[in-house]
Amino acid sequence: MLPIVKKLIFAEVNGLFRCKNNKMAGNIRYSSFYARSPVYQLFVALLFILVAGGIIFMAFFTGGLYIFNSDLEFLRDPSFSVTKTDISLLRYLLISQHLSLFIIPGIILFYKLKPDNGTLYGLRIPSLTEAAFVIILAICLLPLTGFTGELNSGMHLPEWLAGLEKWMREKEDMAERLIKSVLTPGTAGSFSVNFVMIAVLPAIGEELIFRGVFQRILTRLFNSGHLAILITSIVFSALHLQFYGFLPRFILGLVFGYLFFWSGTLWLPVIAHFVNNAVSVILVYLQNSDSSSIPDEISLWKQVSLLMLPLIAGILIMIYIRRKYRKQIV
Repeated sequence: MLPIVKKLIFAEVNGLFRCKNNKMAGNIRYSSFYARSPVYQLFVALLFILVAGGIIFMAFFTGGLYIFNSDLEFLRDPSFSVTKTDISLLRYLLISQHLSLFIIPGIILFYKLKPDNGTLYGLRIPSLTEAAFVIILAICLLPLTGFTGELNSGMHLPEWLAGLEKWMREKEDMAERLIKSVLTPGTAGSFSVNFVMIAVLPAIGEELIFRGVFQRILTRLFNSGHLAILITSIVFSALHLQFYGFLPRFILGLVFGYLFFWSGTLWLPVIAHFVNNAVSVILVYLQNSDSSSIPDEISLWKQVSLLMLPLIAGILIMIYIRRKYRKQIV
């Protein structure tokens, strides 16, 4: 039997015995979600997001089709022109997705993971110094994610996977086309909606789900915060379904994961996530408003020479945060 399978089975069996003993001792309610084994928590969390979140999203989706009177042809046919109504519908669906699949399930599951002593872990408000350092860290990450994104975009699969690569390229082009449609035109009204949709909601919802729920469950399951962060970062990047942006999102997932793991507060990765996304929205808005305000594209190897200072600064901030807190496993 594979070692990982054995570990999962033993974790579930031990969790059931632990819950039974605690119930008999009268210390912890057997029905407590926090007291159950991590295997049980993982299964229920996934099922809850897929079923409850899926139902809520379908309600939003059906209502959106009725309100905007669209057949979503622009999603199926790349040559189909995107109208203003289609853009409004797309924004509506993206906001609905964040609410139904991330924020609502994330809040409920995060609360259900509360220990029976009543303490809600992970919501400590960081100091202004911590927040400032994390904002600087997020800005320092931008050259690194830009450089790794350039490398990732040049990825080529072996010849025998040419069909898969073609499909991936088509999906990537479609996603890029839709993102450009959503981010333009650069009016103040569209900027406000995009800012909430791309910077605020994902920072809250994705960090609740990936760091606040799954990273905590996987840390208990594998008894290793590092392995939990690695797995969560891979899933975090993969679920964006943008194959040629996997590497920079994976790096961001690692940074967000360690910010939460070391500090014990979810607000630090939320702040870092928010700043990373907000900068992109602001730059696109400025570019649409005044193209002269955006510098010309920088060559790949010139980016390498510009990486060192922000990379060193980012590493020093991570070291500072690591030394400030004791490692926590929850």
